[in-house]
This record gives sequence, structure tokens and C-alpha cells, in this order.
Amino acid sequence: MNQPRIFFKVRKLGFLAVLVASSLALFAGHFCLYGQDKSEFPDGYDAVEAAPKSHKVVFENAFVRVLEVTVPPAGKTEPMHHHRWPSFFLDWDRGGGMPHVRYHRPDGTVRDTPSKEAPVHSGTWSVRWMNPEPMHAIEVVETPRSAANLPDDPPLLRVEIKCHP
Repeated sequence: MNQPRIFFKVRKLGFLAVLVASSLALFAGHFCLYGQDKSEFPDGYDAVEAAPKSHKVVFENAFVRVLEVTVPPAGKTEPMHHHRWPSFFLDWDRGGGMPHVRYHRPDGTVRDTPSKEAPVHSGTWSVRWMNPEPMHAIEVVETPRSAANLPDDPPLLRVEIKCHP
């Protein structure tokens, strides 16, 4: 009499496991396909090719590409470029001021982000997720004095996750 109950519990758990695995596979498939959509990511405008002064490859294999990202100085705009893969930023955050930046899109629209002041602290790692980023250019309007990094601070890193090696 206990055997049918156990059979149904095992069967339920097996069904649940298959359902969860299938959902993850569908999500991963969508995630990878979205990262490979070429319509908003034209050839020749990859960040490393189009904006080499601000994007330097420090590591790359079939699964990831790690970029050292340098923010242009105040008054400068980096060239139009894209990031076709999802990624995350690793930044050593000491607080202080955030620069005033303008995010330019190819259609001429601009998102203006004024500078912000924050308390300065000894430093912590900041991690920020980024979806694939279509064509854009970053203009730094001004950099507050408190935003200056110290010479021994680690660089800003962008870890791009390649969906199809």
C-alpha cells in the first residue's frame, strides 16, 4: 500500500525536475540568442574594434571576454560602438562623485546623467549586470574632483559572457 504513494511522489519529483530543467534550457536559449542578434550589433563596431582607447582585452577564451574599460576624460566622447554579449561590470568603488555623462544613441537621442556626490569610503567591489548593449557612445561632460581614482585602484572590468563560442 505504501508503494503506490512512493511511486507517485517519485514521479512528481521527476516531473518537477524535468519542468525546471526545461524552463532553464528555454531561458538559456533565449538568453544566448538575444546576445547573438546581429540587427543592433553591426560588424566593425564591436567595442574593442571601434573604441580601442577605452576597451582593452585582458583575457579571452571561448566562453568569456574580459575588457579593461577606461572612461574618457572630461570633454571627450568615445566612438560609437556596441557590446553584443551580456556582461557584468566589476568596479572598485571608493564613493565620491560620479561623473556627468551623456549616453548617445545612433538615432541622435541622448540620455543625460548629471554628476552625483556620495561620501568617500575605503573601497568595496561593485558588481553590475548589463544586458547586451546596442550602438552607443559615452561622453564625459565633467568629472568631480572627488571621483578621481587612486593609482593603486584596480581597473574597471567588463566580463562579457559569450553565448556561442
